[in-house]
Amino acid sequence: MPTRVCHPMPDDDGRPVVIDSPTVSTSLDTWLDPTARAVVSVLDTAHLPEALNGMAFSPALAPEDWLELNDVLRVEEPAYRTDLGLRLTSGCVVLEPDGRVWLVHPTNRYGNVHVTFPKGRHEPDLTLLVNAVKETLEESGLAVEPLAYLCDVVRTKTVTRYYVVRRIGGTPAAAGWESQAVSLVPATRLEEALDRPNDRKVLPYLTAWLAEHAFD
Repeated sequence: MPTRVCHPMPDDDGRPVVIDSPTVSTSLDTWLDPTARAVVSVLDTAHLPEALNGMAFSPALAPEDWLELNDVLRVEEPAYRTDLGLRLTSGCVVLEPDGRVWLVHPTNRYGNVHVTFPKGRHEPDLTLLVNAVKETLEESGLAVEPLAYLCDVVRTKTVTRYYVVRRIGGTPAAAGWESQAVSLVPATRLEEALDRPNDRKVLPYLTAWLAEHAFD
């Protein structure tokens, strides 16, 4: 019988999370090449560099109280619609200065999703922005700084608000149990990396935003 492999992090109830089909990490050179797609599995972080684009990888501490950030983290954004009867979620498009974007690989392809943007259900006490930043830290291990509102994507049961952010700390090696791997993908290759049509709806908005802003 094959040995069961567990995620380094337990789930929210403290239980071990078995990874049925682990993701394979890529080599060190993929991290250093801005044109390459780099992947790090939470089970194999040996090829992750100590730093990237002048910023060290180091575990980030979560705020003691995320509520305190509601009045601190702000961007200009439209009011969100509550009349659609859809569940609210929010997430981040995390930019790297070398022209790549961070994505997460849900553990055991939860929801039949292989690769996606970090996002999650809206916690009512948090703003959508703080919620997105919190979800990003939990799912990718990355601490981020908000840059701008990007778009709202309406799905069958949810509407997801996305923000453009940049990495300011953390490490993908510390991704929480909901992700079995984290990848860094050139912005020009996101369409092939994202396997869900609803995630690809973000790309035209991202392309338009990048056309008007520096990628740093």
